[in-house]
Amino acid sequence: MPGPNPFRPGFGVSPRVLAGRDELVEEFDTALDEGPGSPLRSVLVSGARGMGKTVILNELEEVARGRGWLVVRLPETGDLLEELAATLLPRLLAEHDSERAVHRRVTGGGVAGLGSVTTTAKERYPVRESAGTLLERLLDVLAAHGTGVLFTLDELQAVDRESVAGFASLYQHLVRDERDVALAAAGLPVGVDQLLQHRGTTFLRRAERIQLAALTTRQVVEATRLTIEGADGSVSEPGLTALAEVVHGYPYLLQLAGYRAWREAAGAMITPDHARATVPVVSERMGRLIHDPALRDVPEAQRAYLAAMAQDDGPSSTGEVAARLGLTAQHANVFRTRLIQRELIVPAGHGSVDFGLPYLREHLRRQPD
Repeated sequence: MPGPNPFRPGFGVSPRVLAGRDELVEEFDTALDEGPGSPLRSVLVSGARGMGKTVILNELEEVARGRGWLVVRLPETGDLLEELAATLLPRLLAEHDSERAVHRRVTGGGVAGLGSVTTTAKERYPVRESAGTLLERLLDVLAAHGTGVLFTLDELQAVDRESVAGFASLYQHLVRDERDVALAAAGLPVGVDQLLQHRGTTFLRRAERIQLAALTTRQVVEATRLTIEGADGSVSEPGLTALAEVVHGYPYLLQLAGYRAWREAAGAMITPDHARATVPVVSERMGRLIHDPALRDVPEAQRAYLAAMAQDDGPSSTGEVAARLGLTAQHANVFRTRLIQRELIVPAGHGSVDFGLPYLREHLRRQPD
Protein backbone atom coordinates (compact mmCIF):
# COMPACT_ATOMS: atom_id res chain seq x y z
CA MET A 1 0.00 0.00 0.00
CA PRO A 2 1.46 3.41 -0.96
CA GLY A 3 2.40 5.76 1.87
CA PRO A 4 1.53 9.44 2.27
CA ASN A 5 1.70 11.75 -0.74
CA PRO A 6 5.45 12.22 -1.36
CA PHE A 7 5.20 15.39 -3.47
CA ARG A 8 5.70 18.76 -1.79
CA PRO A 9 4.20 21.63 -3.82
CA GLY A 10 4.71 24.36 -1.20
CA PHE A 11 6.90 27.27 -2.31
CA GLY A 12 10.41 27.12 -0.90
CA VAL A 13 9.91 23.60 0.44
CA SER A 14 12.67 21.21 -0.60
CA PRO A 15 11.41 18.20 -2.58
CA ARG A 16 12.27 14.67 -1.60
CA VAL A 17 14.11 14.27 -4.91
CA LEU A 18 16.05 17.27 -6.24
CA ALA A 19 15.71 17.29 -10.02
CA GLY A 20 18.49 18.48 -12.29
CA ARG A 21 20.41 20.68 -9.83
CA ASP A 22 22.87 18.13 -8.42
CA GLU A 23 25.87 19.53 -10.28
CA LEU A 24 25.48 23.00 -8.76
CA VAL A 25 25.16 21.58 -5.24
CA GLU A 26 28.21 19.37 -5.74
CA GLU A 27 30.28 22.28 -7.09
CA PHE A 28 29.38 24.40 -4.09
CA ASP A 29 30.36 21.53 -1.80
CA THR A 30 33.74 21.39 -3.55
CA ALA A 31 34.13 25.18 -3.22
CA LEU A 32 33.89 24.94 0.57
CA ASP A 33 36.71 22.37 0.40
CA GLU A 34 38.88 24.53 -1.84
CA GLY A 35 39.06 27.39 0.63
CA PRO A 36 38.97 31.19 0.22
CA GLY A 37 39.29 32.24 -3.38
CA SER A 38 37.16 29.48 -4.87
CA PRO A 39 34.76 31.18 -7.32
CA LEU A 40 31.76 29.03 -6.35
CA ARG A 41 31.86 30.40 -2.81
CA SER A 42 29.89 33.38 -4.08
CA VAL A 43 26.89 32.52 -6.26
CA LEU A 44 23.93 34.50 -7.58
CA VAL A 45 21.07 32.24 -8.61
CA SER A 46 18.45 33.71 -10.91
CA GLY A 47 15.42 32.28 -12.65
CA ALA A 48 11.72 32.75 -13.21
CA ARG A 49 9.21 32.13 -10.44
CA GLY A 50 8.72 28.42 -9.88
CA MET A 51 12.19 27.44 -11.11
CA GLY A 52 13.38 26.39 -7.65
CA LYS A 53 15.61 29.28 -6.54
CA THR A 54 14.65 29.03 -2.87
CA VAL A 55 15.04 25.27 -2.94
CA ILE A 56 18.58 25.72 -4.25
CA LEU A 57 19.36 28.04 -1.33
CA ASN A 58 17.96 25.40 1.04
CA GLU A 59 20.22 22.75 -0.46
CA LEU A 60 23.33 24.95 -0.29
CA GLU A 61 22.54 25.72 3.34
CA GLU A 62 22.35 21.99 4.08
CA VAL A 63 25.73 21.44 2.43
CA ALA A 64 27.27 24.16 4.62
CA ARG A 65 25.66 22.89 7.82
CA GLY A 66 26.85 19.39 7.02
CA ARG A 67 30.41 20.75 7.13
CA GLY A 68 29.88 22.54 10.42
CA TRP A 69 29.48 26.00 8.89
CA LEU A 70 27.07 28.52 10.38
CA VAL A 71 24.30 29.74 8.10
CA VAL A 72 23.08 33.33 8.35
CA ARG A 73 19.87 34.06 6.46
CA LEU A 74 19.93 37.75 5.69
CA PRO A 75 16.56 39.54 5.98
CA GLU A 76 14.80 40.69 2.84
CA THR A 77 13.66 43.93 4.49
CA GLY A 78 15.44 46.51 6.59
CA ASP A 79 19.13 47.39 6.80
CA LEU A 80 21.28 44.29 6.41
CA LEU A 81 24.24 45.64 8.40
CA GLU A 82 21.96 46.90 11.16
CA GLU A 83 20.30 43.50 11.47
CA LEU A 84 23.69 41.79 11.57
CA ALA A 85 25.09 44.10 14.25
CA ALA A 86 21.97 44.33 16.41
CA THR A 87 20.54 40.83 16.29
CA LEU A 88 22.03 38.10 14.11
CA LEU A 89 25.73 38.24 15.05
CA PRO A 90 25.30 38.90 18.80
CA ARG A 91 23.02 35.87 18.97
CA LEU A 92 25.56 33.67 17.21
CA LEU A 93 28.44 34.96 19.34
CA ALA A 94 26.47 34.33 22.53
CA GLU A 95 25.94 30.78 21.35
CA HIS A 96 29.41 29.95 20.02
CA ASP A 97 31.91 32.26 21.74
CA SER A 98 31.60 30.62 25.15
CA GLU A 99 34.70 32.23 26.67
CA ARG A 100 33.55 35.79 26.02
CA ALA A 101 29.96 34.91 26.90
CA VAL A 102 31.09 33.74 30.36
CA HIS A 103 33.23 36.87 30.77
CA ARG A 104 30.25 39.10 29.97
CA ARG A 105 28.08 37.33 32.51
CA VAL A 106 30.68 37.81 35.28
CA THR A 107 31.56 41.44 34.55
CA GLY A 108 28.18 42.67 33.44
CA GLY A 109 25.76 40.70 35.54
CA GLY A 110 24.72 40.81 39.18
CA VAL A 111 24.97 38.46 42.14
CA ALA A 112 21.94 37.99 44.37
CA GLY A 113 22.31 40.02 47.55
CA LEU A 114 25.40 41.86 46.37
CA GLY A 115 24.07 43.90 43.49
CA SER A 116 26.07 44.57 40.34
CA VAL A 117 29.72 43.60 40.10
CA THR A 118 30.36 45.52 36.89
CA THR A 119 33.61 47.43 37.18
CA THR A 120 35.07 47.48 33.68
CA ALA A 121 35.33 50.65 31.66
CA LYS A 122 33.73 48.86 28.74
CA GLU A 123 30.43 48.50 30.62
CA ARG A 124 30.66 52.05 31.99
CA TYR A 125 31.19 53.52 28.54
CA PRO A 126 29.65 50.98 26.19
CA VAL A 127 30.75 51.12 22.60
CA ARG A 128 28.48 49.52 20.08
CA GLU A 129 30.48 47.20 17.85
CA SER A 130 29.99 47.18 14.11
CA ALA A 131 28.81 44.25 12.06
CA GLY A 132 32.35 43.93 10.69
CA THR A 133 33.95 43.71 14.14
CA LEU A 134 31.40 41.18 15.39
CA LEU A 135 31.77 39.10 12.26
CA GLU A 136 35.57 39.08 12.52
CA ARG A 137 35.27 37.79 16.07
CA LEU A 138 32.81 35.09 15.05
CA LEU A 139 35.08 33.98 12.21
CA ASP A 140 38.02 33.79 14.62
CA VAL A 141 36.00 31.42 16.80
CA LEU A 142 34.99 29.29 13.80
CA ALA A 143 38.53 29.24 12.37
CA ALA A 144 39.61 27.18 15.37
CA HIS A 145 37.22 24.50 14.13
CA GLY A 146 38.04 24.85 10.43
CA THR A 147 34.60 26.21 9.49
CA GLY A 148 33.07 29.52 8.44
CA VAL A 149 29.87 31.43 7.69
CA LEU A 150 27.51 31.09 4.74
CA PHE A 151 25.25 34.09 4.09
CA THR A 152 22.07 33.46 2.11
CA LEU A 153 19.67 36.06 0.74
CA ASP A 154 16.44 35.27 -1.09
CA GLU A 155 14.26 37.58 -3.22
CA LEU A 156 17.34 39.66 -3.98
CA GLN A 157 15.40 41.92 -6.34
CA ALA A 158 13.23 43.14 -3.44
CA VAL A 159 16.04 44.13 -1.06
CA ASP A 160 17.01 47.80 -0.69
CA ARG A 161 19.95 48.48 -3.02
CA GLU A 162 21.84 50.70 -0.58
CA SER A 163 21.52 48.01 2.06
CA VAL A 164 22.87 45.35 -0.31
CA ALA A 165 25.72 47.68 -1.28
CA GLY A 166 26.70 48.10 2.37
CA PHE A 167 26.75 44.35 2.91
CA ALA A 168 28.65 43.79 -0.35
CA SER A 169 31.39 46.12 0.87
CA LEU A 170 31.72 44.20 4.16
CA TYR A 171 31.71 40.86 2.37
CA GLN A 172 34.33 42.07 -0.13
CA HIS A 173 36.75 42.93 2.68
CA LEU A 174 36.27 39.50 4.25
CA VAL A 175 37.03 37.80 0.92
CA ARG A 176 40.13 39.95 0.40
CA ASP A 177 41.30 38.95 3.89
CA GLU A 178 40.78 35.29 2.91
CA ARG A 179 38.26 34.61 5.64
CA ASP A 180 36.05 31.55 5.44
CA VAL A 181 32.87 33.13 4.16
CA ALA A 182 30.47 32.22 1.37
CA LEU A 183 27.42 33.87 -0.15
CA ALA A 184 24.42 32.42 -1.98
CA ALA A 185 21.74 34.85 -3.15
CA ALA A 186 18.73 34.33 -5.40
CA GLY A 187 16.27 36.50 -7.26
CA LEU A 188 14.35 37.19 -10.44
CA PRO A 189 16.63 37.87 -13.44
CA VAL A 190 15.48 41.42 -14.21
CA GLY A 191 15.67 42.47 -10.57
CA VAL A 192 19.12 40.95 -10.12
CA ASP A 193 20.37 42.68 -13.28
CA GLN A 194 19.07 46.03 -12.03
CA LEU A 195 20.63 45.54 -8.63
CA LEU A 196 24.03 44.74 -10.12
CA GLN A 197 24.00 48.07 -11.95
CA HIS A 198 24.19 49.87 -8.61
CA ARG A 199 27.58 51.48 -8.07
CA GLY A 200 27.99 49.78 -4.68
CA THR A 201 27.42 46.23 -5.89
CA THR A 202 30.36 46.01 -8.32
CA PHE A 203 31.95 43.26 -6.25
CA LEU A 204 28.85 41.07 -6.55
CA ARG A 205 29.17 41.14 -10.33
CA ARG A 206 32.18 38.87 -9.92
CA ALA A 207 30.07 36.21 -8.23
CA GLU A 208 29.22 33.10 -10.25
CA ARG A 209 25.89 33.79 -11.99
CA ILE A 210 23.70 30.70 -12.16
CA GLN A 211 20.70 30.97 -14.48
CA LEU A 212 18.26 28.18 -13.69
CA ALA A 213 16.96 26.65 -16.89
CA ALA A 214 13.90 24.45 -17.31
CA LEU A 215 14.39 20.80 -16.51
CA THR A 216 14.72 18.36 -19.39
CA THR A 217 12.02 15.79 -20.00
CA ARG A 218 14.41 13.07 -18.84
CA GLN A 219 15.11 14.92 -15.59
CA VAL A 220 11.40 15.39 -14.92
CA VAL A 221 10.64 11.74 -15.65
CA GLU A 222 13.47 10.43 -13.47
CA ALA A 223 12.68 12.70 -10.51
CA THR A 224 8.98 11.84 -10.74
CA ARG A 225 9.71 8.11 -10.90
CA LEU A 226 12.08 8.21 -7.91
CA THR A 227 9.63 10.26 -5.85
CA ILE A 228 6.71 7.90 -6.53
CA GLU A 229 8.64 4.67 -6.10
CA GLY A 230 10.29 6.03 -2.96
CA ALA A 231 6.82 6.20 -1.40
CA ASP A 232 5.93 2.66 -2.56
CA GLY A 233 3.70 4.01 -5.31
CA SER A 234 3.65 3.01 -8.97
CA VAL A 235 3.39 4.85 -12.26
CA SER A 236 3.21 3.62 -15.85
CA GLU A 237 5.71 4.80 -18.45
CA PRO A 238 2.94 6.58 -20.38
CA GLY A 239 1.90 8.15 -17.10
CA LEU A 240 5.41 9.54 -16.60
CA THR A 241 5.44 10.91 -20.13
CA ALA A 242 2.04 12.57 -19.63
CA LEU A 243 3.18 14.14 -16.35
CA ALA A 244 6.29 15.52 -18.05
CA GLU A 245 4.06 17.17 -20.66
CA VAL A 246 2.02 18.83 -17.90
CA VAL A 247 5.14 20.00 -16.03
CA HIS A 248 6.87 21.82 -18.93
CA GLY A 249 10.22 21.51 -17.15
CA TYR A 250 9.19 23.61 -14.13
CA PRO A 251 10.31 22.18 -10.76
CA TYR A 252 7.32 23.69 -8.95
CA LEU A 253 4.92 22.10 -11.44
CA LEU A 254 6.68 18.76 -11.04
CA GLN A 255 5.69 18.83 -7.38
CA LEU A 256 2.20 20.23 -7.98
CA ALA A 257 1.27 17.89 -10.86
CA GLY A 258 2.79 14.92 -9.06
CA TYR A 259 0.86 15.78 -5.90
CA ARG A 260 -2.44 16.01 -7.76
CA ALA A 261 -1.81 12.87 -9.84
CA TRP A 262 -1.03 10.91 -6.67
CA ARG A 263 -4.36 12.04 -5.23
CA GLU A 264 -6.21 11.23 -8.46
CA ALA A 265 -4.78 7.70 -8.49
CA ALA A 266 -5.90 7.09 -4.88
CA GLY A 267 -3.44 4.25 -4.34
CA ALA A 268 -3.61 2.79 -7.84
CA MET A 269 -0.96 3.02 -10.55
CA ILE A 270 -0.69 6.55 -11.94
CA THR A 271 -1.75 6.63 -15.60
CA PRO A 272 -1.94 9.29 -18.33
CA ASP A 273 -5.57 9.94 -17.36
CA HIS A 274 -4.50 10.79 -13.82
CA ALA A 275 -1.78 13.07 -15.19
CA ARG A 276 -4.10 14.91 -17.57
CA ALA A 277 -6.70 15.36 -14.82
CA THR A 278 -4.23 17.64 -13.03
CA VAL A 279 -4.19 20.31 -15.75
CA PRO A 280 -7.14 22.47 -14.53
CA VAL A 281 -5.72 22.72 -11.01
CA VAL A 282 -2.16 23.20 -12.27
CA SER A 283 -3.24 25.98 -14.64
CA GLU A 284 -5.33 27.76 -11.99
CA ARG A 285 -2.59 27.52 -9.34
CA MET A 286 0.05 28.78 -11.74
CA GLY A 287 -2.17 31.72 -12.58
CA ARG A 288 -2.73 32.68 -8.97
CA LEU A 289 0.74 32.05 -7.55
CA ILE A 290 3.07 32.65 -10.52
CA HIS A 291 1.38 34.66 -13.26
CA ASP A 292 -0.45 37.25 -11.17
CA PRO A 293 2.72 38.28 -9.28
CA ALA A 294 4.73 38.27 -12.51
CA LEU A 295 2.18 40.55 -14.21
CA ARG A 296 1.65 42.89 -11.27
CA ASP A 297 4.17 45.54 -12.33
CA VAL A 298 3.83 45.10 -16.09
CA PRO A 299 2.70 48.35 -17.78
CA GLU A 300 -0.68 48.32 -19.47
CA ALA A 301 0.77 48.61 -22.99
CA GLN A 302 2.92 45.52 -22.45
CA ARG A 303 -0.05 43.63 -20.99
CA ALA A 304 -1.98 44.51 -24.16
CA TYR A 305 0.84 42.92 -26.19
CA LEU A 306 0.52 39.74 -24.11
CA ALA A 307 -3.26 39.72 -24.57
CA ALA A 308 -2.82 40.01 -28.32
CA MET A 309 -0.43 37.05 -28.26
CA ALA A 310 -2.93 35.01 -26.22
CA GLN A 311 -5.27 34.93 -29.22
CA ASP A 312 -2.90 32.41 -30.84
CA ASP A 313 -2.75 28.72 -29.93
CA GLY A 314 1.00 28.61 -30.50
CA PRO A 315 3.88 31.00 -31.26
CA SER A 316 2.74 34.44 -32.42
CA SER A 317 3.88 36.40 -35.44
CA THR A 318 5.28 39.72 -34.23
CA GLY A 319 3.84 41.38 -37.32
CA GLU A 320 0.34 40.07 -36.62
CA VAL A 321 0.54 41.12 -32.97
CA ALA A 322 1.53 44.64 -34.03
CA ALA A 323 -1.39 44.74 -36.48
CA ARG A 324 -3.87 43.62 -33.80
CA LEU A 325 -2.67 46.46 -31.58
CA GLY A 326 -2.64 49.02 -34.39
CA LEU A 327 1.07 49.70 -33.87
CA THR A 328 4.01 50.06 -36.19
CA ALA A 329 6.47 47.19 -36.13
CA GLN A 330 9.08 49.45 -34.55
CA HIS A 331 6.75 50.57 -31.76
CA ALA A 332 5.56 47.02 -31.04
CA ASN A 333 9.17 45.85 -30.96
CA VAL A 334 9.78 48.05 -27.90
CA PHE A 335 7.12 46.11 -25.98
CA ARG A 336 8.45 42.82 -27.30
CA THR A 337 11.94 43.65 -26.03
CA ARG A 338 10.70 44.65 -22.58
CA LEU A 339 8.65 41.47 -22.23
CA ILE A 340 11.60 39.32 -23.22
CA GLN A 341 13.69 41.09 -20.58
CA ARG A 342 11.00 40.23 -18.04
CA GLU A 343 11.17 36.60 -19.27
CA LEU A 344 7.43 36.60 -19.89
CA ILE A 345 7.94 35.83 -23.58
CA VAL A 346 10.76 34.25 -25.56
CA PRO A 347 11.86 34.38 -29.20
CA ALA A 348 10.41 31.45 -31.16
CA GLY A 349 12.16 31.69 -34.51
CA HIS A 350 12.43 34.50 -37.01
CA GLY A 351 9.60 36.99 -36.53
CA SER A 352 7.86 34.93 -33.84
CA VAL A 353 7.52 34.95 -30.05
CA ASP A 354 5.95 32.59 -27.53
CA PHE A 355 5.08 32.71 -23.86
CA GLY A 356 7.96 32.05 -21.48
CA LEU A 357 5.85 30.73 -18.60
CA PRO A 358 3.71 27.57 -18.81
CA TYR A 359 -0.04 28.19 -18.83
CA LEU A 360 0.35 31.97 -19.15
CA ARG A 361 -1.69 31.92 -22.38
CA GLU A 362 -4.54 30.12 -20.60
CA HIS A 363 -4.32 32.53 -17.67
CA LEU A 364 -4.59 35.57 -19.95
CA ARG A 365 -7.56 34.08 -21.74
CA ARG A 366 -9.38 33.72 -18.43
CA GLN A 367 -9.06 37.43 -17.69
CA PRO A 368 -12.13 39.64 -18.19
CA ASP A 369 -12.07 41.89 -21.26
